[in-house]
Amino acid sequence: MRFAAFLTTLFSLPAMAEDAAPVVSPSTLFTGDYLLQVVGSFVVVILLLVVVLVMLKRFNGVSASIGGDLRVISSVGVGQRERAVLLQVGEQQILLGVGPGNVRRLHVFDEPAVTSAASASPSFSDVWKVATRKTGADQ
Repeated sequence: MRFAAFLTTLFSLPAMAEDAAPVVSPSTLFTGDYLLQVVGSFVVVILLLVVVLVMLKRFNGVSASIGGDLRVISSVGVGQRERAVLLQVGEQQILLGVGPGNVRRLHVFDEPAVTSAASASPSFSDVWKVATRKTGADQ
């Protein structure tokens, strides 16, 4: 009886081994569909990263107001979490130090230190017009 159980176990081991570990040939693993899926996933991740970085750059926390007498003339980062912000309030300009949890007045200018025309950045349409004129004149 023990011998029969031993023979049964001995002959069933190769059958169990085949079911447990199927052999996959390397040529069927790297098909065109698989490589397209991997490359497509990589492209999607890179595009998401670029979109997040553009959004972070665009919405940096300090923006100019839409209307009224108060507006941001300029802003510059002076540390990891600190900024210097130049505000236009009526005819005066105020330099503020902005950090986490506090805002301090650094200096009040009676006369404008920076003119608004010099601080205004060009719009995309202005840059596009200049760029298209240059390419049209070169050809």
